[in-house]
Amino acid sequence: MAAAGLMSAAILLSPENAAENGLARFATFVFVALGLWLVVKIFRTISFYDRVYQEVGSGVADTPGIGWSAHPDGRLRFLNPAALDYVGVTAEEMREIMDADDFSWWRRFVHPDDVETSMAQWRHSLETGEPMIEEKRLRRLDGAYRWFRDTGVASRDERGRIVGWYGHAEDIDDRRKAEAALHRSERELRLLVDTVPTMIWLMTPAGLPYYFNKRFVDWAGIDSAKEEPRGTRQFASHVELFHPDDQAGVKAVFQKSFARGEPLQHKGRLCRKDGEYRWIDSRFEPLRDEDGTILRWYGVNFDIDDEVRAQESLRLADERLARALRAASLSELSVSIAHELNQPLQAVVANAGAFQRWLNADPPNFHHASRVAQKIIRNADAAAQVISRIRALFSKTESEPRAIDLNMVIREVCDLLGDRLAATSVELDLDLDPALPATAADHVQMEQVVLNLVRNGIEAMQDSGVDARSLRIVSRHRNDGTVEVEVRDRGRGLSNPERIFDAFYTTKPDGMGMGLAICRSIIEAHRGRLWAENVETGGASIIFSLPIRATEASKILAQQ
Repeated sequence: MAAAGLMSAAILLSPENAAENGLARFATFVFVALGLWLVVKIFRTISFYDRVYQEVGSGVADTPGIGWSAHPDGRLRFLNPAALDYVGVTAEEMREIMDADDFSWWRRFVHPDDVETSMAQWRHSLETGEPMIEEKRLRRLDGAYRWFRDTGVASRDERGRIVGWYGHAEDIDDRRKAEAALHRSERELRLLVDTVPTMIWLMTPAGLPYYFNKRFVDWAGIDSAKEEPRGTRQFASHVELFHPDDQAGVKAVFQKSFARGEPLQHKGRLCRKDGEYRWIDSRFEPLRDEDGTILRWYGVNFDIDDEVRAQESLRLADERLARALRAASLSELSVSIAHELNQPLQAVVANAGAFQRWLNADPPNFHHASRVAQKIIRNADAAAQVISRIRALFSKTESEPRAIDLNMVIREVCDLLGDRLAATSVELDLDLDPALPATAADHVQMEQVVLNLVRNGIEAMQDSGVDARSLRIVSRHRNDGTVEVEVRDRGRGLSNPERIFDAFYTTKPDGMGMGLAICRSIIEAHRGRLWAENVETGGASIIFSLPIRATEASKILAQQ
C-alpha cells in the first residue's frame, strides 16, 4: 500500500503528467486519498484487534467471566468476549464507546444508583494505585441488572510504574439476593421476637447476657446505648435487676444451671423501669450443636406479678374464710349443744312435774312415781352423755359402738314420748320387723335420732285434724345388707325435702333448725344414709338406713 501511494505521488509529480489536465490530476488525488484513508482504516482495525485480542488481551481473553484491562490513566483498553456477550455489544461498538471518554461505558452499563460510587472508587485507585474492590450492578443485554464484584489491580514495571490495570468482575447476583433474603428473614424474625408479648433474652455459652428483645428493653428500661459489646455484659449486672432478697438465690440457681448445662425455671422479683419489683417466671434452655456443645442460651421472662398477687389475695381470703367458718362452726356447735341438752332437760322437767303429781295424789301412786323417777334418771343420764360426747369430741376420742336392737330403741323412745303422744292425740302405729338384725352403733345417738324424728312427726301434725294425726314407725331388713327405719306422719308434707337437713333451716317459728342436721351427721358417721320424701297420700316420710355390720356387732356382743 505504501508503494502504491508513493507511485501515485510520483505519477502526480512527474513532468510527463504535468501536461495532463487538472481534472485528471484531481481525480487521481481523490483516488489516492481514498486509498490512503482505507489503508489507515484497515490498519487501525487490525491494530485494535491485535491490541485487544492478541497483545494485551491474550491472557485476559481466557479469563472466566468478565475480564477487562485498562490503560494506566484509566481508559478501558480491553473487554473479554464474555463481557461483550454480557452487555450485548460488538468489539467495534465497544471500541467506539471506550474512545468516547473515560467513563462513557460506566454511564451506559452501570446501574444509575451505583455510577457515582463506582467512578469515585475507580478514581481513588487510579490516584493511589490501590486495588479496586467494589460491588455494583451491571446491565445485561436484555436490560436487567445483576450484581458483580469488580476487582482491579495495577500492573507495574520493574521501576514500579503502573503500566496498566487488569480486572475481573464476578457475578454475585445470586449471592446478593440470597443475602438480601436472609436479611429480610432476620428482620422479620427480629420483628417477631420484638412483637411477641414476652421478654426474650439470649446469653453466651458462659451465661453472659448479650441480647434483650425490645419488649424486655422497654420493660426493664435497659439503655441500649450504654450496653457493653455483645457477649461482654457481666452476669452480675443482670442479677442486679432482681430484688435484693432474691439475688443470692437467683445467682446460685443460674450458675448451677450454667455449670451443668441444664434448663432452668425460676421465679423471682425483677425491677421494672419505674422501680417496681414484679414477680417474673424465668425459663431458659441451652441450644446445642450436633456434638452437644452449648452454642447459646435462650431465655424468656413471663410477668406473673398479677397472678402471684391474685393468688396471695386468694390465700388471704381463704384464711379469712377459714376463720369465719371456724367462728360459724363454733356458733353452730354452741347451738347444737344447746339443742342436745334442751331435749333431756325438758324431759327431766316434765317428768319431775309428773313425779310430783303422782306423789301429791290422794292416795300417792308410788308405782307411777317410781316409773317416772326412772325416766328422770334416764333423761339426766342422757344429758350427761351429751356432755361426755362433747368432751370426747374436743379430746378427739370416739364413742365406742355397741350392738343395738333398733326395735328396742324405737320402743324406748315411744315410751319416753308417751305422754307427748297422748297430749297431742297422735295415734302411734308401730310396724317393727321382729327379725331385724342387730347392728353396731352408738345407742344414745340412735335414740337421739329416733327421738328427733318422732318429735318432728308429732309437731308436723299440730295443724292437722285430730282424726288425721297418725304416726307410723316401720323397721325393716333390706336385702342390700342394711336396716331401715321410717317415720311417717300425715302432716302437710315438706316444701323442700333436701333443705330440711341444712343447719339452721327450719319451718317452725320456734325451731333452731339443728335437729335434722344433727341426725344426718350421726347417721353418716355410722356409714348410713338419711333422707326425706313426701307421701302421695299426704304427709312426709323420713327414713334412715344403717349397714348391718353383723361381724362387728357379733364381736361386740361377744365382748359384752
